[in-house]
Amino acid sequence: MKDLASLKDLDAALAPAPGPVVLYKHSTTCGICDGAIEEVQAFEAQHPGTTVYYLDLLEHRDVSNAIAQKLGIRHESPQAIVLRDGKPVAVFNHRAIKQSVLISATQK
Repeated sequence: MKDLASLKDLDAALAPAPGPVVLYKHSTTCGICDGAIEEVQAFEAQHPGTTVYYLDLLEHRDVSNAIAQKLGIRHESPQAIVLRDGKPVAVFNHRAIKQSVLISATQK
């Protein structure tokens, strides 16, 4: 996963890309996040052509706030946002973050 640690990183993540992009928002103090990150990592391992960004919410809340503002998506944690050409096509929160739904959302 690429770190999403600055507003500059966010601009790069939101730029049109040749394939799908996943923004994964994670809190290191949330038990649900522990399961979600395993699902995202499993997805990434099987789909190396998809760029996956990791945002540590406790370290970079400003980036999370910018995501909510720029994409119009209410913040939740954990959260996985699937983008195509810099636009959101799917959003998964909490226990809905599964490898299978990420596969489905990135293949559309």
